[in-house]
Amino acid sequence: MNASMGVRNLDILIICSVLVFITVFAPFEIFFTFRDIWYDRWRKINTSELDTTKVKIPINNKKKHNCIVANVIASKDPYKIESKKVVIIVSHGLGDKKETLQYMYLPLAVQGYVIVSYDARGHGESKRVGKRSHFLKRIDDYREIVDWINKQDKFKDMKIYSIGFSIGGLVVLSGSFKEEKIEKIIAMSAISDYKRTVRRLNPIVLLSFLFKGIKIFPKEEEVNKLSPGRIFNNSKKELTEEQWNNLSKRVYLIHSKNDQVIKFHNFRENVSILNLPKQNQLIFRKGGHTSKKNEVALTSAILNFLKN
Repeated sequence: MNASMGVRNLDILIICSVLVFITVFAPFEIFFTFRDIWYDRWRKINTSELDTTKVKIPINNKKKHNCIVANVIASKDPYKIESKKVVIIVSHGLGDKKETLQYMYLPLAVQGYVIVSYDARGHGESKRVGKRSHFLKRIDDYREIVDWINKQDKFKDMKIYSIGFSIGGLVVLSGSFKEEKIEKIIAMSAISDYKRTVRRLNPIVLLSFLFKGIKIFPKEEEVNKLSPGRIFNNSKKELTEEQWNNLSKRVYLIHSKNDQVIKFHNFRENVSILNLPKQNQLIFRKGGHTSKKNEVALTSAILNFLKN
């Protein structure tokens, strides 16, 4: 009798576990699968005008895997590269990979900009470097990529610009704002205050963050490093007016009003603190977090900002 009850209880536990999986975990997997299908709707772009070289960038990591994998994409026409003399670092969003923003950065490469698009730790070919939830370490990795570029002979006379999307936008703003060597910074759908934004996330997104081990209640010291708005405010207090103006005018912000992940008030806060002029802003009425269906306008605006 007891054995029979034990088997029955085990069956019930198995059924309950399956139901929990179906009702909680499976919807997230379905959501992210369809999201990836949407992101990958662009045909893979191949052009004979560009060379792509895969590189491994060493970082200060105690683990066995201590290299960030990146693609260096450049025009085959040396005159185009010489006319720009710019390396652009591209930092993708959470769950993305170095190829995700190809629709935006390949046109830049055709114009003569050298692109360094990398897989952040926990993503793509850098998956084993660390967890994707380690945002602070991701900022450290980004700074080491900047140092690596500065040490390359072929890039030594070139300027460095940065472009980041979502968490990648947070990375380039937090990791670059006080670095004068980064002469232009473009952030799409970027956070202003990490703590306030994360705790007010859409419940589905918040649960997905919890599943991925992302900190919802980080220490205040961590929040300060992960909040571009706080970094801007602290910098404004420390710098002269001239220094502040020189740093803030390098920033270009892009956001959609109907972004349901990183709400539009983040954009307004960052613009207000930086006192950004209209020519340093791009606002889409629709498009959501990824500015979908606005890709052509987005790329054109970025090209215009880079040229001016």
